[in-house]
Amino acid sequence: MPRLPPISCARAGLALAPIACAAALWPGLAAPQDFGLRPTLAAASNSQSVYGSPPGSGAGETGFVSTNIGKKAGKRSAKKLVSASPLAGTSAALRGAPDGEPTGSIRRKPARRAVEEEPYAPVGLRIGSFDVKPSAEVSYGYDDNPFRIAGGRGSRFALVAAKVETRSNWSRHELAGELRGAFTDYLQVSGNDRPEAEAKLRGRIDVTAASRIELDARAALTTEPAGSPDAVTTAKRPPNIYTFGGNAGYVQQFNRLELGLRGSVERSIYQDAELLSGGILDLSDRNYTAYGVALRGSYEVTPGIKPFVEAGVDRRVFDHEVDFMGVRRGSDGLRARAGWQFARERLLTGEISAGFATRHYKDPALDDISGLIFDASLVWTASALTKVTLKANSEIGETTLPGASGVFQRQASIEIEHAFRRWLIGTASVTYGQDDYRGAGRRDDKLTLAASLSYFLNRQAALKGEVRREDLRSTAAGQDYTANIVMVGLRLQR
Repeated sequence: MPRLPPISCARAGLALAPIACAAALWPGLAAPQDFGLRPTLAAASNSQSVYGSPPGSGAGETGFVSTNIGKKAGKRSAKKLVSASPLAGTSAALRGAPDGEPTGSIRRKPARRAVEEEPYAPVGLRIGSFDVKPSAEVSYGYDDNPFRIAGGRGSRFALVAAKVETRSNWSRHELAGELRGAFTDYLQVSGNDRPEAEAKLRGRIDVTAASRIELDARAALTTEPAGSPDAVTTAKRPPNIYTFGGNAGYVQQFNRLELGLRGSVERSIYQDAELLSGGILDLSDRNYTAYGVALRGSYEVTPGIKPFVEAGVDRRVFDHEVDFMGVRRGSDGLRARAGWQFARERLLTGEISAGFATRHYKDPALDDISGLIFDASLVWTASALTKVTLKANSEIGETTLPGASGVFQRQASIEIEHAFRRWLIGTASVTYGQDDYRGAGRRDDKLTLAASLSYFLNRQAALKGEVRREDLRSTAAGQDYTANIVMVGLRLQR
């Protein structure tokens, strides 16, 4: 048999080498488990025929094997590169790597989707450079004491509410707004239908990296709450109260120190009341304008925690210097408080403070009012499913109760929101308030207990249910009352 020349054998080996490599590597390229397919083809027998002479045994550090043939550095380097590649690792897996894990390969893993904190929160609309979030609610319920009087008659009611929130997406400056309105229609009693509306616009102008201008404008429509001594009980319907106001402030940072000066103006207008007898009750003597200025300083002791102090003065000027009862109700006020501001996202945000407030009246027949105040607007994220909100407010308000200089109002509430499921949100709250009518010897203590449940059908719709109980205990005879409210509704959002 004729022997082939050594050169011909070498050429044949070089010609067949690409085919042999492709045959060895192709199963790795087509491995279905790398692409999430069923591993039917990849589950073939691991025993494969090995062609060619086996490598020499007894390799040592000298670079020679038992055949006494030196290894070429180029081939050794190439072998290292091939064994480090994903394809070579796949081939190693087919030769029997444990659990089919490619040796020395980069394993493909499916990307994990981030878990949303509020998967049913409104998505909103993008209009230009603004995010807009509209929502609407329709509710139906029963109130066993809509007039908030002792032994009051109950009534079914329907409530329609809508709200639109918007916020800018600018790299500098900011503009945010909120517009909401609601109307409550009592179906079995007359003279208690209540409209409500509010519009807010907030802006920030970043002058420099360390200074800014803050602007705020608002307008509101409301009525005197049922059961209030200032309510006109002989009116066909509660008269409207219109409020307009705004703030303008300048804030300057000095490293960790921040100082701010703010001025404010607010106008309150009371609509005349149309009486059941057909007459008109003039309420213009209750109209007034309030002017105020406040100075605030804070220092960031650690990131997200700022203690602060704030002091402000204001003056209330009535349209009628002397009201229809012959009383001069103009007054000057002073507020001073100190507290902490928190900005720990996903943990604690808001602020809490305590201080002192006083108000001096122009009429010497009216006693001055002063006392301790407590304010809070704090949100604590206890866990991924539970959120606790604390709110408190203290204010010296106006009243027409005979003999009273004003009403010192304090109110605090705590609300716990828990997600039993991502689509099932439960809320429970307790609210306590006290209205102290200084000079008239009357004090009202109010307690409200409420619980609600929201079931999200999807991201655009939710079913809601709520029960609430309101109790008032007064030092004035015959003014105590209890009211129980239950309602169900549908919320639509975008």
